[in-house]
Amino acid sequence: MISLSDLAQQLSVPNKPFDLWQPTHCGQLPIVIDKQGRWHYCQSEITRIAMVKLFASVLCKEENQFYLKTPVEKIAITVYDAPFIIIDWYFEQTGQGKVLCCVDNLQRTWLVTSEQPLLVQDYQGQDVPYLRLPYGCSARVSRGVFYQWAEIAEASEHGYFIQSAGERFYLST
Repeated sequence: MISLSDLAQQLSVPNKPFDLWQPTHCGQLPIVIDKQGRWHYCQSEITRIAMVKLFASVLCKEENQFYLKTPVEKIAITVYDAPFIIIDWYFEQTGQGKVLCCVDNLQRTWLVTSEQPLLVQDYQGQDVPYLRLPYGCSARVSRGVFYQWAEIAEASEHGYFIQSAGERFYLST
């Protein structure tokens, strides 16, 4: 049986050393990530998934501002909500128990763990779970995924939750 850390290693995208990079702020780029997680440049949608994945690989959030950050420059962009959307999910059995694996709109898989928890936030007047991702980013759980989780959620005195890696992650506040 695979361990949780081995599964995380298999699914991880090579991490950028953002903490080591101290580039100069170079202004604002006309890139916008809309509320559906679609990327736009100068009001035209970027439809090449490879280009979006490249930009996403250097996306970070610092002091409530999103940036595309490289070793030599840091450029602000606009993000209207969360830069990514969770569109699919599955459970993977590990030595530490079942782990919830979430697939985002760029077809990357993220594990729900204490390092990447589900957090409930307001979205358009409703409590919605978001998955906290590395470097200040997050992914909003789509309505379809939320409804699927609601069907399998367990209840406690604190509300409805999904269990992953031996921990409870609540779906509402």
